[in-house]
Amino acid sequence: MITITPTAAARLAQMIAEESDAEQLGIRLVTTTTGCGSYTYSIAITEAENQDLDQEISGIRFFYQTYEIDKLSGTVIDCDPATGRFSIFHPRPMQTHCSLTH
Repeated sequence: MITITPTAAARLAQMIAEESDAEQLGIRLVTTTTGCGSYTYSIAITEAENQDLDQEISGIRFFYQTYEIDKLSGTVIDCDPATGRFSIFHPRPMQTHCSLTH
């Protein structure tokens, strides 16, 4: 479904381990629709919610709901080792006919 690079997995594992309830935590990708129907993402470190599916990816628990599969499929989470900043890439292209991009 998604890919978490080794660098991103190491950084996420470090961040989760710093929490007192680390054994219950994983990540969720929070999807926001842009004005033109494309998606932007952010990462939340959180506990599972009711009805969540739980998948381990690169040693990181990943929580998601069935209805999110299409929006998340193909997403890659990476991390810059120099800055510790995450980047989230999704193969869905930006809408080119959107008046907000011109």
